[in-house]
Amino acid sequence: MVVELRVKITGTVFLLLGLIIACSSDAAPEPSDKFLDIHPESTMQLAVNQLLALDSASFSLKHLEGNTILVPGVLMTKVSGEVSIPGRFSVTVEAEAEFLRSYLEISIITIDETAYMTDLFTGRWNLISPDSLPFDLSDLGQTLADIVDAVKKPQVMGEERVNGVDILQISGEIASEDLAELVPGSEPGLPVKLELWLDQKQGLLQQVHIIGRVVPNDAVNTLRELTLKDINQPVVIEAPGNLR
Repeated sequence: MVVELRVKITGTVFLLLGLIIACSSDAAPEPSDKFLDIHPESTMQLAVNQLLALDSASFSLKHLEGNTILVPGVLMTKVSGEVSIPGRFSVTVEAEAEFLRSYLEISIITIDETAYMTDLFTGRWNLISPDSLPFDLSDLGQTLADIVDAVKKPQVMGEERVNGVDILQISGEIASEDLAELVPGSEPGLPVKLELWLDQKQGLLQQVHIIGRVVPNDAVNTLRELTLKDINQPVVIEAPGNLR
């Protein structure tokens, strides 16, 4: 009876271990064999060309895991807005004050060499120096084209159809310093994983996942998501009216 019980317990342990290993494997899928004959370089080159020709877009860059320190005690969680290339962008920065656990929102408009930012407490617009901004999105197309062009070891991870568009998902590697124009304060020498969602026919960039540490204070599991929408649709960005 004791021997039989031990055999059953041992068998159960091995079964549980097998399930754990199987679940771990599902969490980090490898490229399917059916995608081995698809070469992502041509679609990525299409994406580079399309981004270099970008006139306008709405965008969002947010944290799915982790956050970015804007200034000590203030954590940025999302930046979203519109760009009109060249020289114009309007964005909203969403952040959280660690000490007060309060939500903060700052709006920024840049028109060529002139920049405006709302006061954190009153919401009124102030004229500021563009050099004082933590980022420059006035040529977002060039910035993203350089990032796609810097991706190493690209592999096709999957295909899907979204809103009638055939999307190719590509995974690759990039050095953290190649993200400096998009993520200010990037620490050189950090390996970063990049996942791209591209329109197969036109090469339009739809979404990017930036996985891993990019700036020194990032957690290991930091995950940033960039999305592009309304590509090359008309955008009007004008100076604010209630300047102080």
